[in-house]
Amino acid sequence: MTAPRSDTRAPARPLRTALIGGAVAALMMSPLAASADHGPESAEQTAASGEVTDLGVAMSSINVRLSAVGELADGTPVGYLFSDGNPVSLEVVDLRTGDLLDQHRIDPYTVASSIAVAEDGTVYLSVRSPNDATLWKYSPDAQELEEIATGIAGEEMLRTLDIDGDTLYGTTYPDANAFAMDLATEEITEYGRIAPEGDYAWGLDAEDGEVWVGAGTPAQLVTLDPEAGSTDPVELPDAVAESGDFVQRIETYGEDLRVVSHRAVDGASAHLHDGTDWIGTVDTTGMWSYTEDTADGSFFYLSTDEDDPLWSYDVEAREATAVDLSGSGIEDELGGTSQMFLAQLGADDFPGTSVVGIRPDGKIWRYNLETGHGDVLATDIEGAPATTMSLAPGGDGQVYVGAYLSSGVMARIDPQTGEIEQLNGPEQADAITAHGPDTFIGTYPDAGVFRADGQADWDWGTNPEQMLELGREATGQDRPRHMISAGEHVAIATIPDYGELGGGLTLLDPQTGEHEFTRDIVADQSVTDLAYADGVVYAGTSIHGGLDSTPTAETAEVFAWHVEEGLQASVPIPGAEIIHSLTVDGEGRLWAMADTGALIELDPATLEEVRTIDTGITHDNVWGSSASLTLHPDSGLLYGNAGNSLFSVDPGSGDVSVLVDSGVKLSTVAGSEVFFADETNVYRYQPKSSQCDEEISGSHRGPLTIEEGTTCITDADIRGPVSVSDGAGLVLADSDLKGPLRIHGAADVSLTESTISGPVDITSVTGAVTLTGNTINGPLSCSGNELDPTGGDNDVRGPAKGQCADLTAG
Repeated sequence: MTAPRSDTRAPARPLRTALIGGAVAALMMSPLAASADHGPESAEQTAASGEVTDLGVAMSSINVRLSAVGELADGTPVGYLFSDGNPVSLEVVDLRTGDLLDQHRIDPYTVASSIAVAEDGTVYLSVRSPNDATLWKYSPDAQELEEIATGIAGEEMLRTLDIDGDTLYGTTYPDANAFAMDLATEEITEYGRIAPEGDYAWGLDAEDGEVWVGAGTPAQLVTLDPEAGSTDPVELPDAVAESGDFVQRIETYGEDLRVVSHRAVDGASAHLHDGTDWIGTVDTTGMWSYTEDTADGSFFYLSTDEDDPLWSYDVEAREATAVDLSGSGIEDELGGTSQMFLAQLGADDFPGTSVVGIRPDGKIWRYNLETGHGDVLATDIEGAPATTMSLAPGGDGQVYVGAYLSSGVMARIDPQTGEIEQLNGPEQADAITAHGPDTFIGTYPDAGVFRADGQADWDWGTNPEQMLELGREATGQDRPRHMISAGEHVAIATIPDYGELGGGLTLLDPQTGEHEFTRDIVADQSVTDLAYADGVVYAGTSIHGGLDSTPTAETAEVFAWHVEEGLQASVPIPGAEIIHSLTVDGEGRLWAMADTGALIELDPATLEEVRTIDTGITHDNVWGSSASLTLHPDSGLLYGNAGNSLFSVDPGSGDVSVLVDSGVKLSTVAGSEVFFADETNVYRYQPKSSQCDEEISGSHRGPLTIEEGTTCITDADIRGPVSVSDGAGLVLADSDLKGPLRIHGAADVSLTESTISGPVDITSVTGAVTLTGNTINGPLSCSGNELDPTGGDNDVRGPAKGQCADLTAG
């Protein structure tokens, strides 16, 4: 048993915090690719190949998606709220005041998985991502969190926990197992697989010696005999058995009434079982939207009825009744509730039993069943960095970041200044692309697509507005893996729903929302990545389908789809299970990268192989997520990420360079800038303009004229004028220049973290111009440069004119 390392602080009430684990992330610059799941440790690091700048955390938020309630030894009603993030945290909140009583950050985990509260107040819990099926227990009196066991049943995740008397029961993924643990001895009994099909043992209810377990996919329901370890199937309603996918939650009320939650089928997501047969449905909004306990013989639930969102269900009478919320003050506060409970608050305004609903933002609505009084309680929960999911430039030229299983956040980055702005957004943004001035965002679940007008203010749901939802039921699609601008269309590559094979390609009219969806272009394969040229969408596939599906194909393919004529060709890629990235280079060559590390040039007309480069960079994500390949418009290089590394490829010579060899999850090219992200932060990678033909450091006196090659001036003290003429290059970093700097017709210019005392004049540069973090004691003028200069945060103590006017700190 491992006790967490703790530290303490003192807010309004006694509070202890604990940090568990906490491996230090590292960035290593080397020519070899290595596997890692963490990112650069410092704000700025410079390698021989270029410079990495940490722009900061992309998004932070409170993100409560799982919780429970209990009572402390002194009678204080508390909520145990998990806030997902980096890392996930367990927050203990006083349900009367909102005060934070205790907090444990559980590093390196990011997502809550399951929780159950025993009669003695002990809390049992599990977290995931990374997945290691670890079981913990929390003592509210001692405010201590302890690890009980890891890798239970040889599994990766503990899906649900429930307690019956002195026994804890649990379900698992990915082998759909069940287990039990004696609370006194902590001895674990493993029952093995409890359902004949599927990866998930999910729903679980243990009551008076009876144990019911749900599984999927497909949806299955069994009873488990804890003594014999045997199971008996329970026949599901026909529609649920056929299309319900999972049985996700089971609750018992009274002697024999059970509510069984499943994926929505024909508008219903919960069925009632009376111990003998199915007797109807409950109109709940989701698997967590009903209380596990009863008050005066009724449980309470949130309904899809917009006029009457809160209902009670009389267990004995088998009748549902709307709760009149008028005048309560919470009529419009119930939306987005993640879980709801019954609690004894013991406050003057809340005598007896109250319904409490916990929202993703950490706020708690409360409604008293005796008085009809309600309110919304703010809590002292702290947010944490959200996990990044997608990264791409938008139509407005800014770089957008999508989040994974968030409370509804996104971010955008000004590529010139590096400033990050947090936005409201979807729970999960899987894909982002630019189309003209607009930005398109693909969301999970149900493969939705939203369009943001680049000329209007951002407000998720209004702008961006929803253009399309492919939907699990309608098309069997769930995840938009990749999107691109394809002429007059936006092309969308999708992954199918849980348990299904067969992804799709959708061509969307970006103005009307009209679309053409085609599934199974390559039989039983998902569509993973896209490229576009001359009226043809090129797509890569994966033999893998939705989670809990079994591949039937052996080899991934690349296919060509003409936007007017349909399928042109499809070819298998030998040895590949996944094609994770495609792009077209500046010479019109088509490139596809496989999970094996093979980078294949294909003839765009025939899809015949032209050549193959063995990059040595393997990538095993079954959908090709966390991988990309993008053309840099200025250098002609291909920049990409795979196998946790950032790399570049010269498509002419075939040379591959690993630029950052660990911690890279996402990457993109925006204008002339390269950006990448780890789990939480966004970084800018700036390659050196060219090899340094001459290097200067230390002290230099007198005029300096650069007429050819690239001169790199680093950590130098220059006294005298500096001029750079046609075709030459200058890299000035961490230096002090006392004198004018005049640059005309140069190839590339980079000025960073330097002090220049004199006028700076930059004209007619043919390549990239970057100015970042400089102090210029004099005027700054930029004009006639082929590319707009980039950078920012320059302190210019004189007029700033022309193309550099927007690069000042003010």
